Amino acid sequence: MERLFKNNNVVKLVAFFLALILWVYVTGDELRPSEDISRPFQDVPLSWTNLNDELAIMDIPSEVNVNLRGRAYILDNITPQNLKVYVDMKDLGEGRHLLTPNAVVPRGVSVLFFHPQQVSVELEEVEAPQKTVSLEIVGQPKEGLTMGEPRILPDSVFVRGPRSVLANVFLVKAVINIHQADGDNVQMVPVIAVAEDGQEVEGVVVSPAMVEVMIPFNQPKKIVPVRVPLKGDPAEGYYISRIDIHPATAAIQGKQEVLDMITEITTDPVNVNDAKINITIELSPVVPDGVELLLQDKVTVDVVIEQL
Repeated sequence: MERLFKNNNVVKLVAFFLALILWVYVTGDELRPSEDISRPFQDVPLSWTNLNDELAIMDIPSEVNVNLRGRAYILDNITPQNLKVYVDMKDLGEGRHLLTPNAVVPRGVSVLFFHPQQVSVELEEVEAPQKTVSLEIVGQPKEGLTMGEPRILPDSVFVRGPRSVLANVFLVKAVINIHQADGDNVQMVPVIAVAEDGQEVEGVVVSPAMVEVMIPFNQPKKIVPVRVPLKGDPAEGYYISRIDIHPATAAIQGKQEVLDMITEITTDPVNVNDAKINITIELSPVVPDGVELLLQDKVTVDVVIEQL
């Protein structure tokens, strides 16, 4: 016996058989013939393929049950989460369809049946009408500022979704907050589709999703008459029949408390001393402290002088 174990070939043969026995023990389940078994899988997520871009899914089961057949050690590695079950929507049109699910399973596994055997799927045509953006303004600017005309760019957007869902869209709106704004305000704000009750409509896509809103802010304005003071008197035997002022009013801007105290804007005086003929002159308005003159900076004055 001792001589046998000293034989190198004998030692190698014994080692080989020991390794073979260990390998059979570890992988014995796979080597031993076994019969296929069936196993149910509950609540398997249902997906889909080949959906037309112009259609939307309105109704489809979220899960199905499936029974599989195969070797136990293979089925042991399958879970509802890693089992892909789907329906093929190729060449389908608008309406309700009965579709048979498909499953992607490992080699050696077959599908016995689905429950339900067919699923009901409802498809609806997708539309994308264009709608004008309504602006909702919240908050107040700093005291003393007045808001100008807002500008929205772009002022209309596309709303994409199933026809029945779009019927719930009352308007699309952008909301801008101007709290304590102290000058022209420019913001990029999201646009949402809302129902008549003001709630956002789910299941639609607004494009573009953001718009630029610009709101100018200025100090309060006021329109006041322009008065032209006269200096001197016409020549003896002549009188001033009328004075024409163009423009006859002026727009001023400033703090409200200052504007409240101003009732008119005057110009430099017109010298009519010893005048016998009409006088036409261009004058600059005298702007009171604390206000700004808007638009015009000159006033044309026609003094009409007639003989008694």
